[in-house]
Amino acid sequence: MTDLAADEARQLLLANADRAVTGRLDDPALFAAVVGVERLVVATGSADPEVLRAALEGRLPEHGHGSDVAALVAEGERHVVAGLARRANRQPVDAALVNPGAGSYEVTTDATLVRAAVRAAQRSLDAMPYYGIRYGERGSRFASTDSAWLISLAHLGEERATRQVAWLCRVLAGRGMPSWLMELHLVELVAEVRAAAGDEAVGALPAAAAALTAARRGHVDDELLDLADRWTEDVVGEAVPVPRTGALLAAAVADTLTGVATDDHVLLDWLIDPARVRPEVADALRTVRQRVRAAAR
Repeated sequence: MTDLAADEARQLLLANADRAVTGRLDDPALFAAVVGVERLVVATGSADPEVLRAALEGRLPEHGHGSDVAALVAEGERHVVAGLARRANRQPVDAALVNPGAGSYEVTTDATLVRAAVRAAQRSLDAMPYYGIRYGERGSRFASTDSAWLISLAHLGEERATRQVAWLCRVLAGRGMPSWLMELHLVELVAEVRAAAGDEAVGALPAAAAALTAARRGHVDDELLDLADRWTEDVVGEAVPVPRTGALLAAAVADTLTGVATDDHVLLDWLIDPARVRPEVADALRTVRQRVRAAAR
């Protein structure tokens, strides 16, 4: 990154601290700047342009949830520099621009919806600490770009959108993320999009979420998710590897029963890894899993 490119990227981020841009973000550098600023909104807990400018200029005292601000600013600058290079080469916007590990898939380019996607991603991460514990910052980047991709499905018919969401669920289940997590994320995403752009903007997303929920509840209902958490707390107490371990185990069982995944070992093996839990805790978690399988329909 040259000093000139870094300075231009910083100025573009500062120019967008007021979050006033609307409409399509066809300019890759502008798209990256909008994403970078919105991630700072989430990290600082403030949409005040002065707070955001202070964060971008390194003048914001590190505190609480904003302790990752400096890292986010540096990452945002790198992404805008990449966007400037794309702009010069007349390359389009895609997920890889702000998430190089994602590949070149379509994401929404509407500024209002991009911001909603970033906020929904962070709300999902905050609600389920498993994401951060297991996947770290890489998971945060994927959450944002997956959100922006999901929003791009809203205009499809309900059947097509549901098929696309189901495809992503299969991919993620193979990486240790049960479809129940997608259910929760879609709830957050629909709420953010509806608040930002109205009922019409959510399109087919509520139907896709409802289809996931209905499929899962056919085998593992909400009561069994909660029961699995209680069973886990009863047998391992504070030794749980992550919050809501029992529900995650139950959700993974549901995926095997609905055919989303062939088995649940990707999640289970991570939860019972000897580096993470003692042998007796691992045995207890296996027992909870068996209880869930016995209770599932």
